[in-house]
Amino acid sequence: MSKLTKKLSIGVIFLSLCGFNEYVYAMEESIDKNEMRVWEKSVLEDINSETPIGDWKTMDRAAHGGWTWRDGVICISDSYAITPLFNNGHAGIVAADPYYYATIESNPGTGVQVVYGNWTNRFSGSTVYQIGVKKTSIQDDQNVAYWAARQIGKPYNHEFFNINTRNKFYCSQLVWAGYKDVTGVDIGTWDWGYAIHPFELLKSSETVLIYRNK
Repeated sequence: MSKLTKKLSIGVIFLSLCGFNEYVYAMEESIDKNEMRVWEKSVLEDINSETPIGDWKTMDRAAHGGWTWRDGVICISDSYAITPLFNNGHAGIVAADPYYYATIESNPGTGVQVVYGNWTNRFSGSTVYQIGVKKTSIQDDQNVAYWAARQIGKPYNHEFFNINTRNKFYCSQLVWAGYKDVTGVDIGTWDWGYAIHPFELLKSSETVLIYRNK
């Protein structure tokens, strides 16, 4: 796939989340939908073939591949966007105190916010994943969660290739930026240039599968 096609494709994915349906449908003829489906299917097939190892950083919690509320753990869903053409997913970070049993995430219309509840219930019908970053410590992960909390209230970032801004965020940019800024670990793959697709976090060589609900 050419770089131009990739940029057009990822732009349509993210714009679909934001409800820009007219723009999405106008761009459909400019992208290779089959290439996009192949990439998404490949990432999900690979991660779904893996056995979750559990939270190896603290074996007393989620030791057998169960959901964990440990601070800073990354959450991903394979939930579909508004348009059925793309399976763009969603990403968030398990929050630290005082936000118990919650994730910090960025959503269109609300921006960076605290959302309470287990993702297996929130995204019923979808596959939900939790991943950990290989090189970081428990303290590092908690520091990322605290960093994410400091972003609460910032708006949603509709400029999907502008990942270096810290004044606004989209979901996977928030997760990527937290780990990059706090720990120095880049959990992107750069498959889509200067945009961070949620599924890249699953594919990253820097992460490992902790939990999958099915």
